[in-house]
Parts: sequence; C-alpha cells; structure tokens
Amino acid sequence: MKYGKLVYGRINGQGKNQYGNLGDCFQSMAVTNLYRHMGIGKADIVNVKRTEIARYEGEEAVLPMQGFFLHFKGAEIFPVSKKLTSVFFGFHCLSRADRKHIRRLPKDMWIGCRDEPTYRVMKKLGKKAYVSGCLTITLPKREKEPENGKVFLIDAPKGIERYMPQELRDKAVSDTQAFYWDENMPDEETFASLSAAAAERLLKYRDEAALIVTSRLHVAGPCTAMGIPVVLARHYFDERYAWIDKYLPLYTPGWFAEIDWDAKAPDIEAVKELVLNAAAAAIMNAPDSEARFMAVHEHYMSRERGTIKTPLHVKIYHFMLGTFPKTADFVREVLLKRFTVDANR
Repeated sequence: MKYGKLVYGRINGQGKNQYGNLGDCFQSMAVTNLYRHMGIGKADIVNVKRTEIARYEGEEAVLPMQGFFLHFKGAEIFPVSKKLTSVFFGFHCLSRADRKHIRRLPKDMWIGCRDEPTYRVMKKLGKKAYVSGCLTITLPKREKEPENGKVFLIDAPKGIERYMPQELRDKAVSDTQAFYWDENMPDEETFASLSAAAAERLLKYRDEAALIVTSRLHVAGPCTAMGIPVVLARHYFDERYAWIDKYLPLYTPGWFAEIDWDAKAPDIEAVKELVLNAAAAAIMNAPDSEARFMAVHEHYMSRERGTIKTPLHVKIYHFMLGTFPKTADFVREVLLKRFTVDANR
C-alpha cells in the first residue's frame, strides 16, 4: 500500500484562463509533513493528480482528501477511484453536485471537515463528521526570526497600506500567490515546476518575513504554523475561513483602523501534535481515532467566531464554475473583475 498526495495542474474542459494558487501546493506539503511525522518514507508516497481522483489507475494508495473540493467539470472526485482509499481530513466541500455521492459513503466513515460550514453540511447528510481544520497549521515552526525582516503583502486588500505605521510601510514588499497556468506545459513538468516554486516561496516567508499581511487562507495558515506574525484582512470572509479564526482575527474594511500591527504569532505547538495525531489515526484507522477526532473538533468549536459571510456573486460564480466553466471564465474576467483579489491589490 502506498500513500498519496495531490498534485495540481490545468483542468481539461475548463476555460482558457485558468488560475493557479501556490496555496494548493502548501497543502500537499503539509500532507508530506504528516507522512514524515508518521515515519512514512518518500519511496512509499505517490502523486495523485487532482484532476484524476475519480479516474486514478496507479498503485493502490491511501489518499488524504485535504483541500478545497468544488465540483469542477473535468476534475470530478466522486466516485473516488477504487485504487484509492480516501481519508477525509481537512476536507472542504459545499458542492451540491457531490452530495449524492457523499450520502453513499460508508455510514461508519468519519469526515474531517476543514471548516464549520462543511461540517454542518456533512451532518445534514447524515455523516459522522468533525471539524479538523487544515493540515497547513501543522508545518514546522521556524528556528529563528530574521534580522531586519520584511513585511510581505501577499494578495493584501487594496488600500490597506494607508493603515500601516510608516516603519512597516518602509519595509513592505507586495507579491501574489496567484498565477495563470501555462496551457502548453506538459503535466509532469508543471507538477515539478510548481512544487519547486511553492517550496521556494515558503522558505522565503520563513527566512525573510517579520510580518505577513494577506487575504489568502493558505498564506495565513502555513505562516502561522511557522511562527510568523500574520494580519489576515479581506473585503469579506467566506466559509473557507471558519476555522482559522481560532488563531487569527478576521479584519474587514470597517476594522482596518483597529488592526494590531504589533501582532504576535500564537503558540500552537501543542495543537500541532493534537492535529497530526488525529490525522495519522484517520489514515491508519486506529482504534482510538474517534477520541482524537473529538479532541480536535472541540478545539475548533470552542473558538470565538469571526464574521463569515459569502457574497451572493461568489456563490453564483462557484455554481457556474462547476456547471458552465467557460461562462464562469467570462464572468470572472469581465463582469466580476473588480471583485477579484488581483484587481484589489
């Protein structure tokens, strides 16, 4: 038996202008870190294309379903290939198109939900579920802080700089984690190139950042894990963020003037052990799994909740993306361009 991790690329059947996000790779890196925690070596880890979960024909493998699983045409996940033993941990899925398949999952199968809205949906479907958060929160803490560290603004909301103290603005560097997929690059080359870029970016944050200001969930999670102070700010927060408010305040424009620019990274080393052990128990189907799941669930459910509200245009876009992908591209690129993170940066 092998152990799978997801790799990402273009989705056949989607539109021409497809976005990629380094944060997807960070989640796969967190899965690799989990395997390291479990004593699983590189020789036993296989790549599973995100676009081929339902069609996978490689070696039999356990696959942690860690990530964002919108119903993309051309990248369906259900029914999961018979060559894969799916383990749901860090699972985000609000897609109505997949609910009939989720109902058919074994009644005794536990579903570790990345966020509270996914948990509520799974419970409504009659599943055994708990809130697991995301594995990126378990990445190793950096050993030391940088001297004269930089302030990285990573897909930060437009205009937030004017709320920053001058000494932070003087050290600020703007960047993005979003990119367009190269439609001419072969899959294997894409996977290798993207993995290398993601690893390099994560090391850059670790070694150079005194503070991260971001709207990205998968900048905030891994950087918090590494012990980097994070300011998490967006024009709105949707359901994907309904777990990370356990660790970080959620700042929307009405609260930008209240941002704590002297933010400190929370000490979550004990939490990492809790989450890693629960994820390992899920993969190994350990006899004490349920107790470990409930400990993580109670950890997240005891949080002070931030304001989570998905705008209607985002809900409509996600529906269209899974049903009419080419039309969704037009909507994103033309009709909703001013709402995108890239435009707001």
